[in-house]
Amino acid sequence: MQNFTSSESDTTHFNRTALKSGGFRMKLYEAATFIGTTLARIPALKNEKLRAALNGRGKGIRGWTIGKIDDRPVVMIHVASTGEYEGARPLIERLQESGEVRIAVSFSSPSARPAVEATDGLWAFGFLPMDYLIEQLQLLARLEPMAVLIFKHDFWPNLLRAASALKIPIGLINANFHPKSKRNFPIVKGFHKLFMKHLTFIWTVSQADSDRIEPLLTGRTELAVGGDTRYDRVLRRAELGRERFKTLKAAFGKSKIIVAGSTWPPGEKIVYHAFANLRKSIPELKLLIAPHEPTAEALQRNIDSAEAIGATVIKLSQWNGESIEADVIIIDGMGILADIYTVGWAAYVGGGFGVGVHSVIEPAAHKLPVTFGPHNHVSHEAGLLIKNKGGYLVETTSDLEKLWGNWLADPTEYNYASEAATKVVTNHAGVTEKLMERLNIYLGKGT
Repeated sequence: MQNFTSSESDTTHFNRTALKSGGFRMKLYEAATFIGTTLARIPALKNEKLRAALNGRGKGIRGWTIGKIDDRPVVMIHVASTGEYEGARPLIERLQESGEVRIAVSFSSPSARPAVEATDGLWAFGFLPMDYLIEQLQLLARLEPMAVLIFKHDFWPNLLRAASALKIPIGLINANFHPKSKRNFPIVKGFHKLFMKHLTFIWTVSQADSDRIEPLLTGRTELAVGGDTRYDRVLRRAELGRERFKTLKAAFGKSKIIVAGSTWPPGEKIVYHAFANLRKSIPELKLLIAPHEPTAEALQRNIDSAEAIGATVIKLSQWNGESIEADVIIIDGMGILADIYTVGWAAYVGGGFGVGVHSVIEPAAHKLPVTFGPHNHVSHEAGLLIKNKGGYLVETTSDLEKLWGNWLADPTEYNYASEAATKVVTNHAGVTEKLMERLNIYLGKGT
């Protein structure tokens, strides 16, 4: 096994061109990475998530959990956070079923760690190191993967350079470059072309994404529409959710449950107001709400909001298994939202008034018509839902109240939106098997 240190690095067996690519601009990038990481230590003193990311990535390969080595080759899969990991799960499970490879998973955000740790059968996992060339070379030399698969868009310049230097195929799966991506801005575009040329392949979620990515590439990178494995995953989660939460669903009786998932304060405001207005004439309506991060502050904020509209409220952890009488139920745990949509009648997905809308296909897989805010350009699937009338953009309390009110008053209109939402998911499923076939050439099984 090769060993890389800052003082010695034998490049005899490397692609020397990849090691030298980027020249002065990559040196500036590494300097900027060092400065940015150093400065980030200040806000990290008060930000636990940032602190965990800096500490985890700062340990490099030393912080990894690695199993016993056997003669099977390694496939390394990289994700940014929990959402991307959910998208990677179908492919991970399919690779595990084959029994022919060991799987290593890297991640950038601490939010992914619990889900990764809970996954049975992984050979290795840990934070992706800080993006210095020497750190990425050390990681890849230790893991010795036959291929590196990055999900969605969390590709790092020196990870790409290191893989290319070691002649390891590296590709993007579920790639999504939204219309407002800064990667095609003139100065940024030139920098991205420096390292994106090291990508072996990019499989996008749509032709439009391929068209936006193509100007950043040289002819050496395979570019194709591959679809999105997340559709396979959310259908599986919907199936699991029906069994997991059947008792909770029964506890709600005949109530109609609005599930508001991954919420932030701006969206919560219109959700509570619309809910309050509708409850005046439809008292059996209930709200199940999941703050994006269920911190003590977020939970208290939602308790206050519920009480402000005169609603009774409990946390889900306080449910005793009997019939639920409370008007508002706050989800105070992590990792269950994709499953718990099964109890719902309609969904609101947060992020659309700020950071960008979160997963809209999770509720759609449960046949829930979906509403979300205007900042949805980063979500290809949000566009599909809008186009097919299974998803609806809302900007005000009035917008949301009108939609929910119409669905309550007209079952035919509701059923149409419900079926349209789930068809978007089912019509785009089946991607995992197709990707397995395409991956064979990079896993030594095809020509």
